[in-house]
Amino acid sequence: MSLQDEMKNYACDHSVPVMLDDGQAFLLSKLKEYNCHSFLELGTAIGKTSILVASEFEDMRVVTVERNPDMIEQAKINISKSGVQDKITLIEGDALEIENPEGKFDCIFIDAAKAQYTRFFDKYSPILSNNGIIITDNMEFHGLVKHPENTHNRNTRQLVMKIQKYHDYLETLDDFETEFYSIGDGIAVTRRK
Repeated sequence: MSLQDEMKNYACDHSVPVMLDDGQAFLLSKLKEYNCHSFLELGTAIGKTSILVASEFEDMRVVTVERNPDMIEQAKINISKSGVQDKITLIEGDALEIENPEGKFDCIFIDAAKAQYTRFFDKYSPILSNNGIIITDNMEFHGLVKHPENTHNRNTRQLVMKIQKYHDYLETLDDFETEFYSIGDGIAVTRRK
């Protein structure tokens, strides 16, 4: 069994939210399309996406940020088994509280606390390289962003409203343009105009 399959099984068994396969394939295609050489991920979880990106691109610099101690431990185990551990830097801490990593990034991947998407964008967009892209996952959140009436859970409804506000925020930016894709759990790709 491949490490990616192991991680997928672990995620399923432990209810860890990881990017869906078609979402990951889309992410890789965008990294190729935009000739990305550096990748900043907000929300490591168990390291599945970071390992995939580091494995697929020979000269990719990967930095990933995670605050959950249990996820960090599992990510460290997976990264150490990956064979690409020398290409991945794992930063332990809250993405809103840490200092921004050094240098610019060709791709910033937002996949951490969904209620904080706008704050992540504001904090990290200044370190996006000129021709870089910001990719945000979970923009449809299981279809609930378009149909919030399908949940009766107050917290979920509030989260869905925050994702919708982030969607609206992206559309109002003067210096960025965003395309939205119904792939995986909904993906936004934002770049400078």
